[in-house]
Amino acid sequence: MRVMNHLPDDVLDAIDTFGERLLVGAPPRVGGRLRQDLRMQIVPDGDGETALVRYETEHTQTPPVLRDRGSFIATIVDGVDERLRSWGVEPPDVYEYTGTVENTHRYEGRVGLP
Repeated sequence: MRVMNHLPDDVLDAIDTFGERLLVGAPPRVGGRLRQDLRMQIVPDGDGETALVRYETEHTQTPPVLRDRGSFIATIVDGVDERLRSWGVEPPDVYEYTGTVENTHRYEGRVGLP
C-alpha cells in the first residue's frame, strides 16, 4: 500500500502489537517516531473499550487539527489510521490540538476498541 511507505517499520510493528494484544483483551501502550518532528502513542484507557491516540510534534505553528499541518503529515496520519482500521479500530475524524508541553504540541483523538 502506498500510504504505508511513509511509516517506519517499528511504528507499523507497534500498531500490529497493539492489534494482536487487543484480540486477547490486553492491548499495551505503544508508540514510535514517525519522523524527526512527529511521534505517535496509543494509550488504552484501561476500560477495554477506548484508547487515546496522541501525536506529539515540534513545530512553529499549532493549527487546530493535526492534518492542517500539511499534506505530508496528513498522509502519515492516514497511514496510521489505515493500519488501525485493519485491526478493527475506527480512528477519530480529527486529531485536535490539546496543548503544548515543553515546546511539544499534542494532538489527540479517542478511538473505540472492538
